[in-house]
Amino acid sequence: MIPAATVLACGMLDRGGIYGSNGTAVTWAELEADPPGTGRTVHKVSGKTDTTFRRIDYPSRALVLACEAAGIDAVLTEAQRQQTAICVETALGSLTTDVDFQRSLSEDVVQAGIFPYSLTSTSLGEVALRYKLRGPTVSISVLDASPGEGLREALRMLSTGDAPFVVTGRADAAREPAAGFEAAMSAVVAVLAPSGDGIGELAWPSDDDPDPFAPIVRLCAPRQGPARPHSGE
Repeated sequence: MIPAATVLACGMLDRGGIYGSNGTAVTWAELEADPPGTGRTVHKVSGKTDTTFRRIDYPSRALVLACEAAGIDAVLTEAQRQQTAICVETALGSLTTDVDFQRSLSEDVVQAGIFPYSLTSTSLGEVALRYKLRGPTVSISVLDASPGEGLREALRMLSTGDAPFVVTGRADAAREPAAGFEAAMSAVVAVLAPSGDGIGELAWPSDDDPDPFAPIVRLCAPRQGPARPHSGE
């Protein structure tokens, strides 16, 4: 039996705003931007300067902002981040980028610069680069009707010792409906450890659970006080 994991921190983004366990609670109206943000959004949320944020795709932006709301830098030391894996699932993948690239094929200039973002793993790479996460990286495509495999794989990685920490979550960010999929704008992430002090516990999600990420979303309510580095090794 795979034991429950400890949630060290979490963050989320939706059409309402950005929220996280590090105390982030800000609406898009307050940010004066539409989701998933502009080149100035990261600075407004966390005070960081991110010169490349404006060029990355929608899922990448959503994941980065959710990670900022979780405060990954504060809960994991630099040494711990060297061993931290990333495991994120998506039902929409890189739909907006796929549509934009396909449209550019009929134009005079093909948008070759956005092609790397047609791979769902690229958004995980953007997260890994920003937070110096050097463990395994796993991108999982799921059916919208059967979510949760990203959480299950993250718990497997912890239980087998493949990684002592995992940033897991879900990202579905698409500007407009396409190919039978609805437009969407959401991301949720959680930093997991096998045990230790945290803000909650995460159990193995049931196969028939309509939203396995609901416990993480509930933990994203702003918490008082600064986040503290995890003491576990």
